[in-house]
Amino acid sequence: MIPCILLALGGNLINGPGSSKLGFKTTAAIIFGRLVLVPPVGLGIVTLADKLGFLPAEDKMFRFVLLLQHTMPTSVLSGAVANLRGCGRESAAVLFWVHIFAIFSMAGWMVLYINILF
Repeated sequence: MIPCILLALGGNLINGPGSSKLGFKTTAAIIFGRLVLVPPVGLGIVTLADKLGFLPAEDKMFRFVLLLQHTMPTSVLSGAVANLRGCGRESAAVLFWVHIFAIFSMAGWMVLYINILF
């Protein structure tokens, strides 16, 4: 199913990722919120869960995976849902740029998480 969804998203990007109706500020705000604001919130949630004793003791890899899930870019399946709602071109453009910038943000957040945990 995933290859079909990727094909549909690629079809929405036929004119390039800059052809959506969303402005630059809106796209930048979505990228900033997803890749810069969500990971610290996830770090706070995982830290709070650890302090309250909800996480297994001394399992650093489990904590790393929990932190990593907040760092991942938006799911491609959200683009499929947006395509069904009629705003596939805008969603495809945002997903394209989020995944491009996630390469750099994920590297930075992973370095921080490894320094905190290990």
